[in-house]
Amino acid sequence: MKKYILTFGLLILLLQRNAAQQKPHYSQYVQNMAVLNPAVTGMYKSVSLKAGFRNQWIGLESAPKTSYLTISTPVNFSGDFSGSGSAEYGIETPATRSDKDGYLSSLSHHGIGLVLLNDKTGALTRTTADITYAYHININDVANLAVGVGGGVNRVNVDMASLTFDDPNEPLAAQSAALTRWTPDLNAGFHFYTASFYLGGVVQQVLNRTLSFNADYTTGKEVPHYFIMSGCRFWVKEDFSFSPSVTIKYIRPLPLAYDLNLRLAYRNNFWIGGSYRKHDAYSAMFGFEIAKMVNVGYAYDYTTSALQKVSSGTHEIVLGIDF
Repeated sequence: MKKYILTFGLLILLLQRNAAQQKPHYSQYVQNMAVLNPAVTGMYKSVSLKAGFRNQWIGLESAPKTSYLTISTPVNFSGDFSGSGSAEYGIETPATRSDKDGYLSSLSHHGIGLVLLNDKTGALTRTTADITYAYHININDVANLAVGVGGGVNRVNVDMASLTFDDPNEPLAAQSAALTRWTPDLNAGFHFYTASFYLGGVVQQVLNRTLSFNADYTTGKEVPHYFIMSGCRFWVKEDFSFSPSVTIKYIRPLPLAYDLNLRLAYRNNFWIGGSYRKHDAYSAMFGFEIAKMVNVGYAYDYTTSALQKVSSGTHEIVLGIDF
C-alpha cells in the first residue's frame, strides 16, 4: 500500500506533469527568454526585471499555478553595472526598419541575473532559485554569441495534510508534516543574435538527479530538458513587423515536441500574436510598452488535449520594467 501511495500520490504528481514535462510551460517565453535560457542574461542595455504568473487549466482542481521573477543586467569588464544610460554594453531592440538598418552589436561583456520560480501543482510545490551568468562575444558589427549557465537550488515540498488516502488506517495518512527535499539545479545554454534573427539552445536540469523521499519508496528522476529556439523579424513598412519563431523540445522518453509562434507588432509599442503547442494548446496573446520602461503581456491558452473537457483554458500575464 505504501508503494502504491508513493507511486500515485507522489511520483505521478511530482515527476509526470503534462506528459512528463517536469518544468513549467510558458506561453510568453519569447518575451522573456531569461526564464528558460541563462545565455540571454545581460543581453540588453537596461537592467531588466520581469515578473510572471500562469494559472493553468482553469476549472481543474489542483492544476498548476506558476509564478516567477527574473532580473538581468549587463556588467562591463571592470565589474561596474551598466544601466539604461550605458552606450557600450548590451543591445537595444529595434523598433523600426530604420533602427534595424542602423543596428550595431554589443561589445563583448558579461551578464549576471537571478531567476526565482514557484510552481505549485496540488500538494506539490517546487521552488527554484538560480543565479545566472552569461558571456556575450562580439562576432562582428551586427552579431553576438552568448554562452551562459544558471545554478542554484530546488526545494521540493509535498503537503501530506492535503492528500487523501483510500485506507484511513494507512500510516502515512496520519502524517501531517510536509515532505521536503533540496536538490541542486544547473542549466546551460547558448544564444546567437542579430537585429532580426536569433538561434539559441538550452539544457535544463543538467544534473539528472534521482529524487527520493524515503529509501523504502519508489524513486524518480529529474531528467534533462532540451530546447532549441529560433526566430526572425521582418519589417513590412517602417513601423510594422512580423516575427515567426519556433521552439523544439525534447524530454526523454517523450517524442520531440514543438511550439510555433507568430507576433505582429507596431514598433515595440503594441503587439498581438498566436502560438500552437503540439498536442496541447493554441494561444492568443497581446502586449504593449509604455515609455520604453514598462511592458505588459497577456496570453490565453485554449487546451486541445483531453483536458479541454474539464478545463476552461489557461491565463498568463507578464509584467516587465527596464531601468
